[in-house]
Amino acid sequence: MHELKTPIAKGTIATQMLDSQKQKDRFSSIFKRLETLVTEFAMIEEVTSLSDKKDFSEYRLLDVIDGAIDMAMVDKEHVTVKISGKIKVHVNYRLYTTAIKNMIDNAMKYATDSHITIRMNDKNELCFESKGACLSHPLQYYIEPFTKDNPSKNSFGLGLYLVDSILKAHGQVLAHEYENGVNRFIFA
Repeated sequence: MHELKTPIAKGTIATQMLDSQKQKDRFSSIFKRLETLVTEFAMIEEVTSLSDKKDFSEYRLLDVIDGAIDMAMVDKEHVTVKISGKIKVHVNYRLYTTAIKNMIDNAMKYATDSHITIRMNDKNELCFESKGACLSHPLQYYIEPFTKDNPSKNSFGLGLYLVDSILKAHGQVLAHEYENGVNRFIFA
């Protein structure tokens, strides 16, 4: 990581020495995207190298969700959480929080009203619901790395791949339903 992040940091600093604001903005954007990509690859490596559950502990699901909302840096009025404070999960906090954060990020990008509801369904599975168009492909398409529907969105197409990988490490799967204009992603 150090060998990758050091040149990015140096490039970011050197960018500030440019005279043209347009060039500064362009190079800053490039280095931010590179740093994000390196961070996502590091997260994927962490998930794939997770061989046991020694880093798993019990947490209140509400605390994990609150951590994910903070990570996503979204206004809390864009997220409705309908989860009992009594529900606990046995997870790797950092990874599971990242999976929830990615679901929130997706809702903010694709929901027609920039709102997501997080709740438990009748099977006690965690659900992420947002209004919007139905997926144009089966879910399996989107959980492949570097896959995205809209190439103009500011994304690498790793979000759902990472969610799926994290869930597999936790013995869960990602599922999707579409009903009455609502996309429902489920941690089953």
